[in-house]
Amino acid sequence: MSDPLPRTHRFHSDDPDEVSDFIGTIYADNQFTAQHAVRRDVSMTGHEWNGVGIYDVDYLMPFHFRSNDARPNYLFLSCRRGHAQYESDGADAGCAVGDVMPVSSTGRSLCTTGPDGFGHLSVIIDAERINGFLARWVGRPGLAPVEFALTPAAPELRAQWNAAAGCLRRMIRMSPIPDAAVDALLEHMLKLMVTGHANNHGALFDRDRCAPEHQARVAIRMLEEAPLRWKTLGAVAHVLGCATEALEHGIRRVAGKSSADLRNEARFRHVNRALARGDKPDFDATLHAYGFAITARFVREYHRRFGEPPGATYRRNPNAADQPLTADTAAAPLCAQTINRFIDASLESRIDTADLCRLVGMSERATIDAFRTQFSRTPAQYVIERRLERARWLLEHTTDSILSIALDCGFGTQSYLSTAIRRHFGVTPRALRMRTGSAGRIETDHGQRDPDE
Repeated sequence: MSDPLPRTHRFHSDDPDEVSDFIGTIYADNQFTAQHAVRRDVSMTGHEWNGVGIYDVDYLMPFHFRSNDARPNYLFLSCRRGHAQYESDGADAGCAVGDVMPVSSTGRSLCTTGPDGFGHLSVIIDAERINGFLARWVGRPGLAPVEFALTPAAPELRAQWNAAAGCLRRMIRMSPIPDAAVDALLEHMLKLMVTGHANNHGALFDRDRCAPEHQARVAIRMLEEAPLRWKTLGAVAHVLGCATEALEHGIRRVAGKSSADLRNEARFRHVNRALARGDKPDFDATLHAYGFAITARFVREYHRRFGEPPGATYRRNPNAADQPLTADTAAAPLCAQTINRFIDASLESRIDTADLCRLVGMSERATIDAFRTQFSRTPAQYVIERRLERARWLLEHTTDSILSIALDCGFGTQSYLSTAIRRHFGVTPRALRMRTGSAGRIETDHGQRDPDE
């Protein structure tokens, strides 16, 4: 299951046989046929690492899909466009826009889309990882594979899953991948789905069972002192010889918060101390060592906790090898490279002027004036142009669907991206793509990233 090198997959075709072959590569053996012999484009783009894959998928081709044998993976779909009907061993359910649907590794699986096809974010997780998590969670090895009910997830679970899947997607695209943070996030996602969605092992969960207080306190100390050594609570529970579920409940009883919250707080404390001391050779290396990147979300949370942006902490350390920003006053030039890196890492999210103010450590008025002086743009204009340039690059150099690119670059909808591109470049997204003739049919990169990722 372990594979230290990430793989990037890009696929684009209107040939059902090629689609079937590619699905077999990333998911499971299958029979894939176009409805009414209609051949339309299918695009799939994503990353695979250590038994986990996450893919943006858009089938313009309406299809029938069948997998008759047990699969090596579990599939979790977040529907973005269209509709599909799933069937498995007598159960059936519809998956519409906004739904999150788990598809188990066991039993027969059939899928039939509506006439407009189906677009979704797919998270594919190795069956061994999921079933191993379940065994550790309840403290009972040798259980039968988990079988999720074939129904859309409840609204609260759906929202939490989609937020976590978005974080996972960004983490797996980082270079280097913050493996400790990814493992912790995956444990969180599996806990959400295994405990929050009906399955054949639901009767084993005991929310009243707690580990003894002394075990809980030892676990808390382990997480606080070495949050990167103990990547998951399951690893701590294994050392202490108890079920993960009981340990989680014991930690909540003693600390009043979850193990994930404790671990996250510890990571922030450790990165704050590391930035102040200059433990790593440069600013980015320090953040990556603790599973962080200079995103809008990270800067907001860091500022809330410590009252200053991370760059300000780093600049005060006498061992600093680089300066993440040089904008200490309105008269000083902004560091375009760092600002671009910050925006690029946050493209999928909201980026406000306040986020840039926190990054550069200046007031709103001073930040706006500095942007106008150096870039002849307001911060908002600079961000939107950066989003558009990234969207253009993806259109010209990848087979990613237009919807996927819209979400990647923070436009939210395909129509908003199309309107923005027409206004800025004077052509439609499809015209941008066609004039460069982007994309072969199948492309797999081992351990590589796009230049701007």
